Amino acid sequence: MLAVEGGLIAARVPGYALTAGQGSFWGDFHPAFGAWHAADAEYRHQKACFDVVYRTNSYGARDVERSEDAAEPRVVVLGDSFMEGYGTADGERMSDVLEAATGVPHLNFGTSGNAGSTHAFALYQGLASRFRHDAVLCAILPENDFDDDLPAAGRYLPYWDGDAAPFELRFPVAAHTDSRFGRRATAGDGPDLEHVLREFTYAQNVVDLVYSAYKQGRARGKATADDPDSRFFRYSELELARLQHSYAEIARLAHPRPVVLFTIPRLTDFAAAASIEQPLTPLDEALSIWARGIDNLFFVPLLPELLRRHGEDPTELFLACDPHWNAAGHRAAALILSGAVGDRLYVRGR
Repeated sequence: MLAVEGGLIAARVPGYALTAGQGSFWGDFHPAFGAWHAADAEYRHQKACFDVVYRTNSYGARDVERSEDAAEPRVVVLGDSFMEGYGTADGERMSDVLEAATGVPHLNFGTSGNAGSTHAFALYQGLASRFRHDAVLCAILPENDFDDDLPAAGRYLPYWDGDAAPFELRFPVAAHTDSRFGRRATAGDGPDLEHVLREFTYAQNVVDLVYSAYKQGRARGKATADDPDSRFFRYSELELARLQHSYAEIARLAHPRPVVLFTIPRLTDFAAAASIEQPLTPLDEALSIWARGIDNLFFVPLLPELLRRHGEDPTELFLACDPHWNAAGHRAAALILSGAVGDRLYVRGR
């Protein structure tokens, strides 16, 4: 479908890859937070501009095997497909770059599968916090994290219920085994139909795009700004409150360890930010002010520095056939973060 391949329709492009004899690599597999990877799995992901093999460890993270206890300093990394390293080889992801540069292990708990801020909290509470660590690094992707925090029909994904804090953590279905996302009907079946349609057809991915737009319209309410077409400008007070609640809860659980948040811009966000005179977008400004009120929470807006360094051609940071970072994008983000908060993340003997 040329309209999708050429970027005229912003739907996901099929990956056309399933590892023989294996079910879905992503699914609602974990009883505490849903969206996760199959454990001890291998998955070959192919698109026009990359051919990458993903491997998971014994607890389902796309990472090398890590013990729960350790004597050396370590950093827990939370986030969605950007942090997981969608389309990027091992060794080239941001967490790998930071680990190689600092010598500090970065335990990567990033995952695809509609993993927003609420999912990050549930994953940290239900799994990542068990691993001894000295700091937490959390990625926010405004383009879809606000939408991923909404109830997803038929999915075992956490969401905050309520119109204001205190929110209550809920799931649309009773148990992860009730979700069909990524799940086989029986042990002898192949991957589920939804996964096959998404990997091998354009239709399912266009349906996903239309449904996402519907969710945005239903939940957005009155946005804080309506200037450019970017979620750094378009969000409701309730959407922001849910997102802030998730990371405040992570900071509470992690205390006194530092928790570093950063926002990830996509190409449309570069253009929107370049069109305004202010140094920060409304979202980055709101998060900067809010984070100052929590003693172990620190916020880094990547967009201003990425614009300064790569504003002439931000496409050099992204895959040619997909909206995720390429290796250069991961390196650029790692460089900015290490310069901004390296003294907080990599203090030995904490």
